[in-house]
Amino acid sequence: MKSIQGKIVLIYILLVIVAMEIISVQLTRRLQSYYETNFRTALETQANLLAGFAVRYFSGEQPESYLGDLVDDFRLQTKAQIVVVDAGGMVLAGTGEARAQLGKRLQQPELTRALSGLAASEVRRDTETGARILHLAVPVRRDAQVVGAVGLSSSLAEVDRTLNEVKGILLKATAIALLATIFLGFALARTITQPILEVTRQAAAIAAGRFGEPVTVYSKDEIGELAASFNYLRERLRETLDEISSEKQKVEAILANLTDGVLALDPGGRIVHINPAARNLLRLQQPGAAVLGRHWQEVFPELGLGKELERVQAGGSASVRLEGDKTGGRMLKIHLAPFKSGTDQAGVVLTLQDITDEERLESLRREFVANVSHELRTPLTTIKSYVETLLDNEGALDPEVGRHFLAVVNAEVDRMTRLVRDLLQLAQLDAGQVRWEKRPLDMGQVAQEVAERFRMPAERAGLTLTVRRPETLPPVIADRDRVEQVLANLISNAIKFTPAGGWVELRLAQDGQVVRTSVADSGVGIPYEDQPRIFERFYRVDKARSRALGGTGLGLSIARQIVEAHGGEITLTSEPGKGTEVTFTLPIQRPGGGKGVA
Repeated sequence: MKSIQGKIVLIYILLVIVAMEIISVQLTRRLQSYYETNFRTALETQANLLAGFAVRYFSGEQPESYLGDLVDDFRLQTKAQIVVVDAGGMVLAGTGEARAQLGKRLQQPELTRALSGLAASEVRRDTETGARILHLAVPVRRDAQVVGAVGLSSSLAEVDRTLNEVKGILLKATAIALLATIFLGFALARTITQPILEVTRQAAAIAAGRFGEPVTVYSKDEIGELAASFNYLRERLRETLDEISSEKQKVEAILANLTDGVLALDPGGRIVHINPAARNLLRLQQPGAAVLGRHWQEVFPELGLGKELERVQAGGSASVRLEGDKTGGRMLKIHLAPFKSGTDQAGVVLTLQDITDEERLESLRREFVANVSHELRTPLTTIKSYVETLLDNEGALDPEVGRHFLAVVNAEVDRMTRLVRDLLQLAQLDAGQVRWEKRPLDMGQVAQEVAERFRMPAERAGLTLTVRRPETLPPVIADRDRVEQVLANLISNAIKFTPAGGWVELRLAQDGQVVRTSVADSGVGIPYEDQPRIFERFYRVDKARSRALGGTGLGLSIARQIVEAHGGEITLTSEPGKGTEVTFTLPIQRPGGGKGVA
C-alpha cells in the first residue's frame, strides 16, 4: 500500500514538472522573442536614423569626415559597433574592428542583403566569448537608389541575462511547486490510502481469525462507501462464522456424545471423522486425530467392507452385521450411507450400533418365555392327566388313590402359585413398584430368627444349621421382610443341595461401611461353567432335582434384585463337591439416619 502512496505522489510530481516545464519553455520563448524583437526594433530604428543622416554624405552635401563623426556619435548613444559601406561594399566609416577595415570591401551577409535593398539581421555568437551578437544592416537610399548600407552589431548579453533571471525565477517556482506538490501529494494520497490501508489490515486480521474494531469511515465519497461496505461485510462474515462455529460445535458435541459410532470416509476411502463411540466400538487404541487422513483399510483391515462401500458410492445404501473376533466378541450393526462433499463422487458415512445387549436381551426374552411356558406346561399337564383320570373313573377309584391324585393336583397348583407369585415380584422389582420399608435393622437378630425357622427342616434332612456372628453389629438400613426373604431363599437352597450329614452355616461380620452376611454349606457345589449364570432367571444347575424339590428357578434372581435395591451386592463362590457360599452386603446406618419408605 505504501508503494501505491508513493506512486500517487510521483504522478503528482511528474504532472507538476511537465506543467512547469511547458510553462517555462513557453514563457522563456515568448520573453526571448519579446526582448529580442524590441532590441532589434530599437537597433533597426537607430540604423535607419543613421542611414538618413548618412545620405547627406552620399549626396555630396557633407565631407568624408562627417561620416566618422556621425558614427562616433551614434556609437556613444547605442553602444553598438557601427560600419558604413558604399554601394560596392567598401568601408567608409566604422567603429572598433571595422575602423581597421576602412577602404576595404567587407563581405557580411547582412550588409550584402542590405545593399540589395532589403534590411537584414542575423544573430551570431562571438567565437571568443561565446556571447550572442545581433548583426543588423539597412540600405542607404538616395532618390530610391541604394547608394550604401549601414550595419550595426550589438551584444544580446543584457537580453540573455534578463532571460536567465526569468529562468532562475521559474526554476525556483518549480522547486517550490514541487515541494508543495510533494507535501500536498502525500497528504492527499494519505487521505486516499489511509482507509485502504485500514481495510487491508482488517482484511488480514479477519483472514487470521481476528475481527477487531470496524474500519473508520472518514468521508462519504467512494472511499467512504468502500469502508462502509467492508464494515457491513465484516459484520456479516463475523455473524456467519459465529453461526458456522456454533453449528460445528453442536454437531461435534452431538457426535462426541452419541452412543452410536460415526465414521466418515471421503470419496478416496480416507477417514475424515471418527467419534469416540466409534473408536471404542472398533477397539481403536490410537487417538482419533492420528487416523484422520489415513485409508480405512490401513486402520481397520479386519472389517472387510470393500463391496459394501463400492455399492454405497454407486448411490445405494447397505447394512451389515459384524461379530466375533472382528469386533472383540461384540455384535455390531453397521449402516452405510453416501454423502456429497462438493465432488461428483460420494463419500460414505458409517453408523455403528452395538446391539450385543439387545441381542442378549432378546435371547433372554425368548429363553424366559420358553422357560415360563415349560414351567407352566409341566404342572398343567400333570393336573390335566390326574383330573381326567378322576373324571373318567368317577366312583370306581379307591378313595385312597383319589385322595393321592387330589394331593398331587394340589401340589402342582401350589407350584404354579409360587411361580406366578415370583414372576409378579420380579415384575414389580423391574418396574420399581415395590414399596420398601427401610429402617434400622439388627442383622444378627434377623439371621438368628430365620435360622430358627429352618432348624427343623435341616434336622429332618440330617444337617447341622449354625449361626456365627460377633456379639455386636452396627444396624443396617433395610426392609426386614425382604431381607428375611433373601436369607430364607439362600438357606432353603443350601438345605436342598446338601446331602445328609453335612452342615449349613450363617456367617455375619462388619466389613467397613457394610455388614457382610454369608450362607455356606458343604453340599454338592456348582460346576464352574454354571457359576456366571447362577443369578439368571429360571437358570438351574440340576433341573430335574430343582423341579422335584419345588423350585421355580427365580429365587436367586429375586434375591439379587432385593440386595441391589438396598445398595448392596451379592456374590457366589463354589467348588464342585465341596460346597457353596453365597454372600451379600447391606450398608450400615449412617449417623442421624432413620427409617424410611421408598
